[in-house]
Amino acid sequence: MQFVIAPVGNGVFWTMAAITVLACAAPLLVIRRDGLAVSMKNVALSALLILPFTMTLAYSVHDNALRVEGGRVLLRAAHFYEHDRPLSDFDLDAARAGSYGAIPEARLGTRRNGIHMPGYTAGRFKGAGDGLVFAVLTDRSRVVYLPAKVGPALLVSVEQPERFLAALRASRPAPG
Repeated sequence: MQFVIAPVGNGVFWTMAAITVLACAAPLLVIRRDGLAVSMKNVALSALLILPFTMTLAYSVHDNALRVEGGRVLLRAAHFYEHDRPLSDFDLDAARAGSYGAIPEARLGTRRNGIHMPGYTAGRFKGAGDGLVFAVLTDRSRVVYLPAKVGPALLVSVEQPERFLAALRASRPAPG
């Protein structure tokens, strides 16, 4: 069963655009030393190197997927991160849906490996206490937190969080 991850807001793209412009314009800082012609050539070269990277990243933040099938949860974020776990690894009775601020145990700590910018968070983070969290946050008002019995917890922005939680609980493996 496929679930829609909440769409990414414009803040992500404005942040990437600002980073791109600043990185491409950095050679202008040495304009007095190198002269205008050399500095403009370096601006063009940096744009040639930086634009493909930021355009790929901008495209990839839209490529998020969430599926529940065969007793497993598969979450993919931005071409770079994938999390595939059995439902039995999660404490579905303690799972919560709501806004990010209303779920204190879902607080993200230090980024272990991931992307974190205004409007988009994906990857592995230190969670509350000593736990780890795999997160894909695009809309902090629609979040599902799945605490883990084993391994990292899961934190994901879903279009319909209550429907997602109901589907998880309905497809939970039988105890035993």
